[in-house]
Amino acid sequence: MMKRFLRSLSLLLCMAMLTVPALAAETEKDPAADRLGPVMVWGTLSRLESGGLLVENSSDGLSEVVLHGEDIICLDAVTGESVDIDSLKDGDLIYAWVGPAMTLSLPPQATALLILTNIPADYAVPQFYEIVSVTPQAVPAIEPPPALTWTEVTAAGGKVLKITDKAELTPYRTKNIVRLEDLIPGTRILVWSDSKGEATKVLVFPYQYKGYVNCFEDGTVTLNGAALAQKAKVTSEGETLLPVRAVAEALGMNVRWDAAKGAVVTYSEELAPENWASEALLSAVPGGAVYGYEADGTSFEAGGTCVIENGVTYLSETVLLNLLDLYLAV
Repeated sequence: MMKRFLRSLSLLLCMAMLTVPALAAETEKDPAADRLGPVMVWGTLSRLESGGLLVENSSDGLSEVVLHGEDIICLDAVTGESVDIDSLKDGDLIYAWVGPAMTLSLPPQATALLILTNIPADYAVPQFYEIVSVTPQAVPAIEPPPALTWTEVTAAGGKVLKITDKAELTPYRTKNIVRLEDLIPGTRILVWSDSKGEATKVLVFPYQYKGYVNCFEDGTVTLNGAALAQKAKVTSEGETLLPVRAVAEALGMNVRWDAAKGAVVTYSEELAPENWASEALLSAVPGGAVYGYEADGTSFEAGGTCVIENGVTYLSETVLLNLLDLYLAV
């Protein structure tokens, strides 16, 4: 969890780091365009003695970038099948998607999420997206509701995709059945399109979160589309705070008050992961320290603002969602 938290914090720092010009697009009104997602780089590959992968003649504004990563997914650009990353050779043309933050070193370095290889000449390379919102549809009052025949999703950066039931939906490295209904905020997908720009094949990667949260201008908070009983609070500095108990209990977690630790969130017996030995997920003292906990019980200071108002404990949106493994939709 700590690693995920630190990765999320990099999003807050990336404005002070070197990013490709695409990230500097208009950001005033469209929250989806404002959201930083995976950034595409491409070019000729060279292996470095350090273990990094140097990509030359890359994205606009970058002549080269060094890729690193422990869990890089490497796929054939045509079939979508897995490729051994060690089989990549100097001189290979690759497309890669990296986290939005890059170091200030020369050349800049970034964490690679996905690499595509075996790219034919003049081939329309599939595109990698992170879904940040889904356009709601009117569903007939039928139980069970009928399967969707299409869905419209918006990706980080503002790209809108309409995906119909004619597209082939395939899960990455599992035999699970995936449906249009599974394309929810936080989902990452690789999309092949035809000459008309219509999606023909969608590779769906495993969902990394426990759910997604929407925060609306009137303070309403929803978890997986269902409204919570309590609203968000916005500080005089403009920081959004979420009600800890309402969010945690909507996930099926337990919340208790401790005189020394403040609000303490714990897994319910049904939700506790295997080998989870910690007594808590997080603890937050109003006006004091906020801690997250690893599976072995090790604690780390998570930062953020914690306040109590009318008996409700609120915690910084970014901190609470990261500690509870929730995705912030737009």
